[in-house]
Amino acid sequence: MKKNGMAWTIILTLMMASMAGCLGGDADEETEQKTINIAGSSTVFPVASAWGQAYSDANSEYTVTVAGGGSGAGASKVCSTDSDSVHIGDMSRDWKSSEAEAGEDGFTFKCLDSDITVTQLIVAIDGLSVVVKKGGAADQCITEMGGLSMAQLRWIFTDWSEEDLAADGLEMDSVTPNNDGDGVREWSDLDSSCADSEIKLWGADSDSGTYEYFGEQVFCKDCFADADPVSEGFDTARGYQNSADDNQIVNGITGDENAIGYFGYAYYEENANTLSVAAIANNDTHGVADAGGAVTPEASTVADGSYAPLSRYIYMNVNNDDWDLVRGFIEYGYSDAGMEHVMDVGYVALPQPMIDEMLARVG
Repeated sequence: MKKNGMAWTIILTLMMASMAGCLGGDADEETEQKTINIAGSSTVFPVASAWGQAYSDANSEYTVTVAGGGSGAGASKVCSTDSDSVHIGDMSRDWKSSEAEAGEDGFTFKCLDSDITVTQLIVAIDGLSVVVKKGGAADQCITEMGGLSMAQLRWIFTDWSEEDLAADGLEMDSVTPNNDGDGVREWSDLDSSCADSEIKLWGADSDSGTYEYFGEQVFCKDCFADADPVSEGFDTARGYQNSADDNQIVNGITGDENAIGYFGYAYYEENANTLSVAAIANNDTHGVADAGGAVTPEASTVADGSYAPLSRYIYMNVNNDDWDLVRGFIEYGYSDAGMEHVMDVGYVALPQPMIDEMLARVG
């Protein structure tokens, strides 16, 4: 009998251990890992990365992956039904009519290449920044002039001739009052105090929303990347160097004291020890000396709109099939902590009424 009792004890112990193992397996299933995939604009990248890191730290079952590629990639990947699809597409511009069709509410978009619909969310306000190497020839020139006007930015970057610019309304005697007429665009053409050196150009590539926003604001309002009446774009003949990686633009500008470029304000803030930012006068026809004052991008001027016209919204676009997965992440972004991250990476946080509007879109 004792032997039989011992046998039953062993059997019961093994059964209990087996049951415990099964219960442990159920607990593991309850903490199944979830991944949120984000890709797109390099301008939105710092915000998405900051939100993703903080959200993953606070929610161990979530992993947030963030990739760049430009606004065009953000649009195509959030609309994709293939293996490259993402749950959230980042964009630093609005949707193009060739990418998606806007719904009646103005923030729901139907992808043209798939049956996917997305919700557009404003996540921060950016002041697109014009930058040069700190202490270099270009920096000294712009500082002496008191900034640049939009007309002077156009003269610097455009592929149009000076004759075309004059025909379109630019007062060239004001834009380039020291122009020597040699056909080379030099810093000294803008002001006699500036170096007699050719201006070198850096900026975003054509897949970037920043490229399109800068072009649409600086160049001919009806003919950037269009042929009506004559197309206008960046002067690649003068060696416009471009990249989808803003850090490459930083390296290019810091390596050449005659270079000038542009990108989102967060990247200027991150590199303010080696770069200077230009004050901009919102005048499309005259130089800064005749334009009535230039405004430097900073949190207050970007938020109140006085840094015009280079202030803009930046966006995340959510696949509407994925709200169960991403809702908590997006709601975290619009929390006080999320808006702190927006400011920490160099952008302007949304005012509370706009946060409320975005949360209403989340539903």
